[in-house]
Amino acid sequence: MQQRISLAIVLVTAFGLFLGLATAATQPGPKAPAWSHAFDLKCRKSDEPKFTEKTKTYGMEVFRDENNGKGIYIIETGVLGAVGDLNDFKGTNVKGRPPSWMHGLDLKVRPAGEDSFAKAKVFGLEIFRDENTYNWLYICEGGAFSVAGGAKGFTAPTPSPKAPKWVHGLDLKVRKGGDKSFDKAKLWSIEIFLDENSGNLIYICESGAIAIVPGFKDIATPTAKAKAPAWLHGLDLKVRKGGQPDFDGQTKTYGLEVFRDDNNGNLIYISETGSLAVVPNKASLKAPTEKASQPKWTHGLDLKCRKFGQPNFDKNVQPFGIEVFNDENTGCTVYICETGAITAVPK
Repeated sequence: MQQRISLAIVLVTAFGLFLGLATAATQPGPKAPAWSHAFDLKCRKSDEPKFTEKTKTYGMEVFRDENNGKGIYIIETGVLGAVGDLNDFKGTNVKGRPPSWMHGLDLKVRPAGEDSFAKAKVFGLEIFRDENTYNWLYICEGGAFSVAGGAKGFTAPTPSPKAPKWVHGLDLKVRKGGDKSFDKAKLWSIEIFLDENSGNLIYICESGAIAIVPGFKDIATPTAKAKAPAWLHGLDLKVRKGGQPDFDGQTKTYGLEVFRDDNNGNLIYISETGSLAVVPNKASLKAPTEKASQPKWTHGLDLKCRKFGQPNFDKNVQPFGIEVFNDENTGCTVYICETGAITAVPK
């Protein structure tokens, strides 16, 4: 396999150059994100049949990245979700409506390397619609979530919800930041399910991370003669902590791998923490990537997220550091949080 692309020197140099240019006022600096709205999401555990006072509730904030128009969702656990736009959100048309609960699902995930589901862990998921943007929101019991457009027109709650259908499974190896070989790579198990209630495909990792892709309502389940994933390339991405102005020798580096699910053409980004992002319609990309180019760092963001029960942004609400990159090899924009959580959307 091709060696990982290292960004340590490139990032420090690029960021230093950026600061110099900004100081000289020869070009504008990055724009601050625009806060859109916020809400709380409840998620039951797999053994929790009803919502109760003990059901875990998470705080979520929604922003527009004014540098590229992307919509960014962030939850109090430091997990990210991105959409291509926020339904043309301009800071004036969002009413702050609460989300609508659609239905719940239980998904089984096998440990990496296991063919049988005998030792599978069961995760509880809840499905909501953001009534301000009509985006789907899938949240897992550990606080990981995924967001995608296309929820408008569905009835809430889902009438007579159907159980998920298993599609196929994948095992993906991921190196830590700085590792050149796969000798010590972590093997992560991924299961893919079809939510027949929405037509969304759900990728769920044994870490509890999830990613959803709309538009798969008519696929056959399970996948006949499922193919192994195709590895494209690996990335090292540096990410500063919230409030940290410069990249330095202590800045955390996370390893990411990029795969294609050759059963449907979806592109899978997975970080060393087991965080997932899936981008559809990338079947034409060659694997492995020929002469992989370094991702282009574009800007950084600090995003604050209140915990459930926190009414205001105050000094106790600490920002999460976010870095934004363009992966020129795939045409995707990748967001990475200081927690190691990732999300990706077409550039």
